[in-house]
Amino acid sequence: MRASQRRTRHFLAKGVLVIVSLLLPLGAFEVGLRIFYPKYEYAADAQYERSMSRIWVRTKNTHYTREHPDTGNSHPVYHNNLSLRQHRDVSPKEIQEATNIGFFGDSFLENLRLPAQQTFVEFLDYLLNESGSSFNVLNFGVDGYGTGQSFLSYRDFEFSEELDHVYYLFCVNDLRNIYENNLFGLDESGQLFQTQVPPTSLWKKTVGRFHLTYLIIDSFQKRAQETRFQDEAGVLLENAAFKGKQTAELKRTAAIFKALLLEWKQTAENQGAQFHVVLLPRLQEYQSRHFIPSEIDTIDLFKLFYDNIEQYDYQDWHFESDGHWDEAANQMAATFLLRSLEKKLNLSPISDEELKRRTSDYYSSFDGWTPEGKYLLQTPVDPQIKDTIKRRYAELELE
Repeated sequence: MRASQRRTRHFLAKGVLVIVSLLLPLGAFEVGLRIFYPKYEYAADAQYERSMSRIWVRTKNTHYTREHPDTGNSHPVYHNNLSLRQHRDVSPKEIQEATNIGFFGDSFLENLRLPAQQTFVEFLDYLLNESGSSFNVLNFGVDGYGTGQSFLSYRDFEFSEELDHVYYLFCVNDLRNIYENNLFGLDESGQLFQTQVPPTSLWKKTVGRFHLTYLIIDSFQKRAQETRFQDEAGVLLENAAFKGKQTAELKRTAAIFKALLLEWKQTAENQGAQFHVVLLPRLQEYQSRHFIPSEIDTIDLFKLFYDNIEQYDYQDWHFESDGHWDEAANQMAATFLLRSLEKKLNLSPISDEELKRRTSDYYSSFDGWTPEGKYLLQTPVDPQIKDTIKRRYAELELE
C-alpha cells in the first residue's frame, strides 16, 4: 500500500515538474512578447463585452491608450456613455433635439490608430455644427466588424429611431466577415434570417488574453498563405472585385450582403431615416461597387478623391506602416461628405474660403497633425474658439 502511494506521489511530482518546465519558458516568452514585441496587445487586451446577437460589443465608459502606427506617440481612446468612439458623452436630450447622423463600419471608421479629433466623424460634426443648426455625427465603428455586426449595432441602438441619416462605410473585407461570422443566412425563398451566436467557451476567453496565442495564429496564417494552404473561398471573397473569379460560397455571401443592405435600408426608412453607403477611397472598394444594390444611395470616395486630387494614389494617404487611412485622408473625407450632406440636409453651401477658416479653427485647436498650408489660415485662432472646440471634442480628456 505504501509502495503504491510512493509511486503515485512520484508520478504526480514528475507531472508537476513537466508542467512547470513547459509553463516557465512559455511564461518567459509571453513576458518577452509583451515587453519587446507588443504587436498583439490590442487584440489580447481589447475591451469588449459578449453579445448574444452580434458576438461582441464595445464597453461603455472605457479609457485606454493606443499608439500612432508611424510616430509611436500615445493617444487616449475613450468609448463614451453610448459605447461610441467619441471623446464626449451624448445625452438623450442632445439626441432628441438635434439632427443625428450615424456612421457604421469597422476599423476604418473607429480609427483607433488616431486621436479621436483627427477622425473624419469629429471634423464633419464640427463643420456641420458651424452651419448654425444642431447636429450629432455619431461614430458606431468597431474594429473587426463586418456588415452583419454593423447592421445589428444599428438595430440594437437604443436611439436608432432618432437617427436621420444612416451611413454604412463599406470595406471589401466585410464580405469575408459575413462568411466567417455566419451571423446571417438566406432561406430557400431568399429571405434573410439571423443565426444563433454560440457562447464563447472559458478556454477561448482565457487563451484570447495571451499575446503568444496571436503570434501562433499570425505565424500559421503567413505559412498557410505561402504554401497556398488557404480557403480559396476566403481569398475570393475579399478579392473578387478585381480578380473576377466566382465560387459558390462567394455567390452565397454576396447574396447575403445585398440582402443585408436592403434590409438595413428598409429598416432605416421605416424609422424615418435615409440610408447611404460610403465606399472607402481605395481601388478595392471602387472595383467592388457592383456588390452594392443599385437602389441604395452610394457615395464613392475613391472617385471623389481621384477626380479632385492631382495624381491621386491611396498609397500616399495611409499610414506608412499600416494600410488604414491617415489624418489627411480623414480630413479630405469629411470635406467631401460635407458637400454631399449640404445637399441632403438643404444647407446653404459654404464657400471654399469659409471652409478653409473652419478647417483652420478646428485643427489649430488640438496638438499634433494639421492639414497642409493651403487648408490653414495664417491668422491665429481666437483662444475662446479653441476652448469651445476642445470642450466639445475632448470633453472626456479634460475631465
